[in-house]
Amino acid sequence: MKYFIVLFCVMISFSAFAQRSDKKDNPVVSGSFVYSLPRTGIRVHVKATEEKFFHGPYFSYAKALLGIDNASSEDKVKWTIDDIKIKTFSEPDPGQIHLATGNFGVLISMTPSGIISGINSHSEIDVKNLPVTSFYGKQNTPEIPFTDLSLKSFMVKDDSTHHSGTIIVKPLQEKVKEAAQTITKLRKRRFKLFIGEEGKKLPDGDAYRVMSDQLEKLEKDYVALFIGKSFCKTFEYTFEYIPGNKSVSGDVIFRFSDSGGVLPSTDMSGKPVSIDVKKDIDLYSAQSNGTSNLPGGSNTIYYRLPGKAEVNLSLGIRLLATSSVEMAQFGTIAPVPEGLLNGDYSILFHPETGGIKTVLKNEK
Repeated sequence: MKYFIVLFCVMISFSAFAQRSDKKDNPVVSGSFVYSLPRTGIRVHVKATEEKFFHGPYFSYAKALLGIDNASSEDKVKWTIDDIKIKTFSEPDPGQIHLATGNFGVLISMTPSGIISGINSHSEIDVKNLPVTSFYGKQNTPEIPFTDLSLKSFMVKDDSTHHSGTIIVKPLQEKVKEAAQTITKLRKRRFKLFIGEEGKKLPDGDAYRVMSDQLEKLEKDYVALFIGKSFCKTFEYTFEYIPGNKSVSGDVIFRFSDSGGVLPSTDMSGKPVSIDVKKDIDLYSAQSNGTSNLPGGSNTIYYRLPGKAEVNLSLGIRLLATSSVEMAQFGTIAPVPEGLLNGDYSILFHPETGGIKTVLKNEK
């Protein structure tokens, strides 16, 4: 009886080991994995500067007291586009969703968004935060553009004959005259500093530069009371555009106005900045001829042969930027050769375009 029990346990153990060994050597996988091929989007980075000009409160006296002609009497706003960069990004193509079935499915690796990135290999994909464009809070207008109107008081005591002790505001003409006299004094002080007539010699060149810069700043502040001053601020924007699989022309990506700056495409107060994406037809035709007879089947894994495109951004007839880029959806779809899907090879794809990056034979 004891012999029979021991023999039975040995048979059960051998059977279990045989099943585990069989599963390890000959894995059988059912079901399928869903993956997508990428499509290419265009990301436009725009840098623009807003210049706000405030006319000087003493502008009408600029000619008489300082000899400055045509001092502006109006506030102005002027926007300029400083720089435009064209870059690309990838996202899953909703028109290219595929199934990897059976044993083929366990070989693929994907990006966090589901784009195929490798077969029988693993590739690290950086996940980056997408830039966000906000049109809120662009204003940078100072509440008081002219803070230093004079080194002297705005008030003066009443005439001493009245003995009232009343404090009165100086007339505008008197304040203008004081400002003009201060400008003259500052210029004389800088000249004396330059020729060394300010008494004791300065200890070093740095001390001279500090004093000279401060005098120059004071002079500019006072001159601004007559000719006005400008405040500049730079803003950055990002716009995204995803074309289909054909050339496009004249689509509005954003708008621009000299007074309003960079605006969304829906703001009709600005002029349209249009995008043209021209497909490289010659490359597409050559790819199509080369892939037309490639076999495919229900278990095939697909990849892309990315196409090329010329991208132009224009403001009216003015060309703002141009670039030649790889465009995944402008190319063709091809099957991975079935001989590379037996586990003996490692394949990496470019997740941005879906094209094959490397094919390596694994060492046994």
